[in-house]
Amino acid sequence: MSLDNQTKKVIETNVMASVRNILLVILCAGMMGMGMVKMVGVPELVERFAEWGFTRWMVFAIGLLELSISIGLFIKPVRKYAILALVALLVSALSTHILFGDEMGAIGPVAVLTGTLAFWWLDTKVESKVI
Repeated sequence: MSLDNQTKKVIETNVMASVRNILLVILCAGMMGMGMVKMVGVPELVERFAEWGFTRWMVFAIGLLELSISIGLFIKPVRKYAILALVALLVSALSTHILFGDEMGAIGPVAVLTGTLAFWWLDTKVESKVI
């Protein structure tokens, strides 16, 4: 039994939407968690940021930005701006890790950046196919 082209396209769109939604939840949970950790001011994290020249308030601001981005990703009208802000934040984090010789610490931002770009691509594809 063979499926017609329309059915195949519907299945493909549904699978892409499902993967997009899973990535959305993972990205949001991760960003929300990291944002709250920074906002609370976990001492080890604050010390690490201080070694890079960041003040306690800057750590708090980055955490607030991460928390805001995680919420923005769920709101369709602002999602593209949240994605752009997240990409900028992750490129900055990656640059900081590399600049200070913390190559192992760069793995996290690279992984999240990859997931963010995959989410962005899937979101664009799914939204363009919605009838």
